[in-house]
Amino acid sequence: MPSDDKGATLSLDGVIVPLITPLDEHESLDEESLKVLVEHVISGGVSGIFLLGSSGEGPALSVETRERLVSATIDYVKSRVPILIGAFDVGTRHTIELATRLTRYGGDAIVVTAPYYFSQTQAEITAHILAVARSQSIPTFIYNIPQTVKTIIEPETVAELAEDPKVVAIKDSFGDMGRFQRILAIREQRPDFGVFQGAEDVAALSVICGANGGVWGLANVAPQLCCNLYRAARDGDLDRAWKLQRNMSVLGQLHSRGPWLPCLKTAVSLLGICRPQASAPFSTLPDAAVAAIRRDMQAAGIL
Repeated sequence: MPSDDKGATLSLDGVIVPLITPLDEHESLDEESLKVLVEHVISGGVSGIFLLGSSGEGPALSVETRERLVSATIDYVKSRVPILIGAFDVGTRHTIELATRLTRYGGDAIVVTAPYYFSQTQAEITAHILAVARSQSIPTFIYNIPQTVKTIIEPETVAELAEDPKVVAIKDSFGDMGRFQRILAIREQRPDFGVFQGAEDVAALSVICGANGGVWGLANVAPQLCCNLYRAARDGDLDRAWKLQRNMSVLGQLHSRGPWLPCLKTAVSLLGICRPQASAPFSTLPDAAVAAIRRDMQAAGIL
């Protein structure tokens, strides 16, 4: 559960869902659907909720919409699980201003990427993340996702960042298991540092290797599947872990039916939770893609 002491280290294991942001046809926050989605993922067993990540369309939403999302989610969750808030921007000063604005409603940690648009050196990334972390009263998660920000946060940089107690964990979505195992080794020097896998195809393998858990977009669709996979891998039930990994990989085929974000939101919409609406310039998927996503969900036992 979230700590009342926001300066304390956040201890968290299991599945953190990078929550999608339900939108209406005008791209405003759909608060009723958000409430349903929050109950869906919490009842499915997730250990935390990550707002305004890639799955949450954070960089594409207005600051006002982001603020309303944070405020409403905190109201709905009522401290049942920790809430992580993504604060991504190009420059350090803007990122600090954004993090400060979003966390005034509460939250248990901020999540910070390398600055996007411009390529940055590892020293610049270190300076950026530390400046943001030290500007806030709550802990900081590092988010390594070079697919979107252009720059890899190398394991050696993560180790340097982990020397600061305000930096408590990393979500690594690069999918490189060699680098991921080097990140896991950081805990030899700092045992309380959290390491979470963001790549779904290596979910079970990562937990078996010692990851604290995962931050998986598919937990929006199938939170129970993701949580069962985590528990099986954590407990060493390898036969069950590999079976559930196969199911997750089958479900993950839905990402290939078009641009991955509209595909993910379409899958959630097929559960009756929200509209498939994504922010422009994303468009609605064609009927054939929607049918393929439905088949993927059926093959994985979700529909």
